[in-house]
Amino acid sequence: MTAAAATLLPVSLGVLVGAGTQRVTGVGFALVAGPLLVLLLGPMEGVRLVNLLSLLSSLVVLPAVWRDVDRRTVLSLAVPALAVLPLGGWIAGNVPGAPLMIGEGLLILLALYSLHRFPGPELLQGRAGAAGAGAVSGLMNVTAGIGGPAITLYAAATRWEHASFVASMQLYTVLVNAGSLAVKGWPRLPPSMLALAAACTLAGVALGHLVEHRVSRERARKAVLAMAAVGAATAIVKGVITI
Repeated sequence: MTAAAATLLPVSLGVLVGAGTQRVTGVGFALVAGPLLVLLLGPMEGVRLVNLLSLLSSLVVLPAVWRDVDRRTVLSLAVPALAVLPLGGWIAGNVPGAPLMIGEGLLILLALYSLHRFPGPELLQGRAGAAGAGAVSGLMNVTAGIGGPAITLYAAATRWEHASFVASMQLYTVLVNAGSLAVKGWPRLPPSMLALAAACTLAGVALGHLVEHRVSRERARKAVLAMAAVGAATAIVKGVITI
């Protein structure tokens, strides 16, 4: 097996599972696929690809769930997220690869710990909570490709109804990832890899749609968190080795 093929296979699998998870739970694409893509492609190109494929995944899902989107809440989260993207883009472009990989892995682990430790934080309630969650989400999205955990914490704090949350996250993801790509640019990867990754994203969304009502949300959530933790830890180790 060539080096290119050895990279394409895990990239395709990670994207496929991530897109399916995104369709079932509303979040999870970046948590599942992000650490693997960063590990294989490096922090800059890996995150760019996560941003692009997250955008594609949500664009495909959005028409089917549009009626459940809470546009006012999405706006209150997206505006502060978009406002911090230039700062995050500067960080991503000026921090060396190995430290950035370590930092991104630590961010993912911190986000996972926050989801476990603070299931319903009162701090995130109200307008100030929405602004804070959006800003943190935007900064993490453009630097590490993981904007979902901060919004998930906000959803828990405000008891956001699940169907509306899943639908609204698609619009939010489109806006923030489009902004992230505008700040950092398009992934500089071979067209064949981009085409295969896009095809796996679409296939993952289709599979997620088929199994949406058959998979326990709690089981899906636990699987996402476990895979994300392993991927983040691996990225940290690679970053430490390559310093």
